[in-house]
Amino acid sequence: MPKRKKQSPLLFEEVMPLHAFVRAVEDGGFSAAARRLGLTPSAVSKQVAHLEARLGARLLRRTTHHVSLTEAGSVFYRHCRRVLAEMEEAALAVTALDDRPRGLLRISAPSVLGELHVGAAAVAFQESFPDVQVDLDASDRVVDLVEEGFDLAIRIADALEDSTLIVRRLVPEERLLCASPLYLQQRGIPRSPEELVGHDCLLFKRSRSTAEWRFVERDGTRSVHVAGHFQANNNVVLRQAVVRGRGIANLPRYLVLEELRTGALVPLLTEFPVASRDIFLVYPHRKLVPAKVRAFADFCVRYFRSLLGPGRTQEH
Repeated sequence: MPKRKKQSPLLFEEVMPLHAFVRAVEDGGFSAAARRLGLTPSAVSKQVAHLEARLGARLLRRTTHHVSLTEAGSVFYRHCRRVLAEMEEAALAVTALDDRPRGLLRISAPSVLGELHVGAAAVAFQESFPDVQVDLDASDRVVDLVEEGFDLAIRIADALEDSTLIVRRLVPEERLLCASPLYLQQRGIPRSPEELVGHDCLLFKRSRSTAEWRFVERDGTRSVHVAGHFQANNNVVLRQAVVRGRGIANLPRYLVLEELRTGALVPLLTEFPVASRDIFLVYPHRKLVPAKVRAFADFCVRYFRSLLGPGRTQEH
């Protein structure tokens, strides 16, 4: 009679403790994990304690407001992520039979673009697909989609090459120079990039040295050194300053659509295109891409092209 294989200490009923443990690690504590899972903090804590008791090892160090991984917890966390990913793939194989977008959709997006447009796109998407629950993380942190459990991300970059991700180009970021009518009345309108040297330029930087603004030409780019009396590391702050007449700003067009429409800001030097990046949508390579991810990706392509077009979509 063949020897019976030793049973794993983790049975199927341990799925919720696994979720509770992973969420507590990734959200930084039991309270945040509880909000994500729809449980109470004490329930999450009990799930993790139950898991530790079954394993006979301490996985987390607890403080009043935070948890951190022990050495054993770090090892177990890496395996848990893979186990839960495999379980999700198994569930997808079943739910793909009806191929309806549904379930939790976790999205990462840059803070300003996320606040202004990705959030609005997600709301509009959910109106068409009410069986999808949206969780949007709008921050400038570059997340690891697989390790942190995100379904997709919006990123702004010169180019993206990552063999582990499917990359779809949404639209060009399209930066432009702009100023308020009050500033232009007082200081005049620059007619060439070189004339920017005599103007107050609002700078996105952290040091007090001069900055460079790049312009696209037929055979490459040229840089113009600019300086001014106001700088910030946040484009929303620079938008406030340019509307108040503090100088000329170099901003993404998606940030000033309303101000351009109402005339609060005037575009400048439009015959000299400003060097810009592209807006991309990325999601992990999988044997089965979830219907919710495919549907949202296609929705974003249409949404951003209609909002910020003309844009190009391209898949690598």
